[in-house]
Amino acid sequence: MDSLLDHLSVRNVIVGYLVIGAAVCLSTPLLRRDLRELFTDLRDLDVRVGAIFLKALIGLCVLLQYCVLWPIAWFNAGKSEKKARQAADAQFERIRPFAQLVSMMNAPVTYAGGDGSSFEQAVILVGATFLSGPRAEHDLIGRRYPGYEFHKQSLAEQGGRTYDVLEFTTAGGETKRLFFDISGHLLSHQ
Repeated sequence: MDSLLDHLSVRNVIVGYLVIGAAVCLSTPLLRRDLRELFTDLRDLDVRVGAIFLKALIGLCVLLQYCVLWPIAWFNAGKSEKKARQAADAQFERIRPFAQLVSMMNAPVTYAGGDGSSFEQAVILVGATFLSGPRAEHDLIGRRYPGYEFHKQSLAEQGGRTYDVLEFTTAGGETKRLFFDISGHLLSHQ
């Protein structure tokens, strides 16, 4: 954004000098007539010579402005683009951990084991991670019992295995508990 503003300000300066030069060139005949009327005593005043030098001086100023300011603006625009690219790269590096978290949360999970009605019939989450496991549990309940209302989630241990126990009410008003064996992905996290 700054490089664009620098570019526009340089362009405006150049256009301004061109407009002033054009105005001086177009007003020289008027200026010559007005000066001769103003200075009637100075009949030998030759404004043409001054006008020739003035036009050349304005042209030289415009050329210098173009040759000096344009490269400066171009150089600054390059630096600004580099700074913007570095800022974008730094921003990407700051959000990279969040992208990794999202990908871990959305890792593909498959279901094995039983129907989840008891510890012995617990649903086993295959390929789950510490982050994708809870989402997969709720996804399974949502598919089996659309419109369910979640109540609580608790951890239970039995027979050396760890289970997630989710309690919810179905859309029909029946209170249910589903058991998920999370020993596999719980150990892989440690």
